[in-house]
Amino acid sequence: MASVESKSLRDPVGYQEVPASWVFALALLVAVILGTAIASQTYLSMLGHGHSFRSILSWQVSSWALWALVAPVVVGKAGTMAAGHRSLRRTLLHLLPLGIVSVAVHIALATQLAIWIQPHVPVVATDFGTAFLALLQSMLAVDVLAYTMLVLVGWAVAVSGMARALETRESRLEAELTRAQLEALRLEIQPHFLFNTLNTVAALIRSRANDRALDMLLGLSDLMRQTLHRPVDHIVTLDAELEFTRRYVDLQQARFGSRLGIAYRIADDAHDLGVPPFVLQPLVENALRHGFGRLAERCEIEIGAAVDAEGLRLWVRDDGAGLPPDFTLLRSAGTGLRNTMSRIERLFGRAARLTVVPQPGGGTLASVLLPAQPVAQREAIA
Repeated sequence: MASVESKSLRDPVGYQEVPASWVFALALLVAVILGTAIASQTYLSMLGHGHSFRSILSWQVSSWALWALVAPVVVGKAGTMAAGHRSLRRTLLHLLPLGIVSVAVHIALATQLAIWIQPHVPVVATDFGTAFLALLQSMLAVDVLAYTMLVLVGWAVAVSGMARALETRESRLEAELTRAQLEALRLEIQPHFLFNTLNTVAALIRSRANDRALDMLLGLSDLMRQTLHRPVDHIVTLDAELEFTRRYVDLQQARFGSRLGIAYRIADDAHDLGVPPFVLQPLVENALRHGFGRLAERCEIEIGAAVDAEGLRLWVRDDGAGLPPDFTLLRSAGTGLRNTMSRIERLFGRAARLTVVPQPGGGTLASVLLPAQPVAQREAIA
């Protein structure tokens, strides 16, 4: 198992070697530009010496173009080593022999080209050894720098590509995690709510309140169908979320009758704004279970939404039993609230937050703050 994990950690995730043709074309373009610039500078600095600009240009461009032939190999090897999690220092040391050979061959070929082209006529280079030593002194530092630059380019391209690939994979994993949390919340909604509702239906049938029992069964069927077939989207409109929440609340009101009062306070400018699906239902369930469920008398629950300077604020307020004295959201929250916190954090980051606080006159206020963005705008940004 350890060997598998070690291999996965060193696996060059996301590394795609740059096509050799691209590297060669870019290196050749750079060689032409550098050769032309150096030839122009050399010719102008020796303007009265009788040199041929065409010969100097041909020699400089052809000498630099030799690096274009080596560039795909050097860039590819440097990228492969970077993908294997080698440090830049180890990459340079590993490629040192190739660098020595490349520099030596380049100076040798540049020497032979100088003998063929004779760029500095009337000064004529005829002896290969003498010309090689002269070019070695003048070109060694530049060639070492050129080779190092090729290694750096290959290393940087590989590291940048892997970073982008890892970022993409992390985003996909976060999206999958959010979907998994949503599915877990769906599964959490169904069992205990289904059993409680069916028990109420059974009680209504025993008391011969068949019309109310039929209404509850039809409402339960609609709610379960909407829960199962609801698209697994990260963002829905507040209106769509309210429609689902109302079905849930209607069944609870049918179950508890006049003991439960529900009020909606939805601002006109909030209906089309985007919210995560199933964001209100856990807040309502929390109010029913911990506020209303521990009281024998009537309980009022308010479901609201408004836009303020901070963003879109959703809330569920109840006048029930209130929070335990030692309540903290991180330690005491159930699965629904914990999933809600995690999901809004992954979707919106620090721009979103969930708070559950006691009311001054008794009861609890649970609120969610989200960025105030229409669904279309949110999807365009994503």
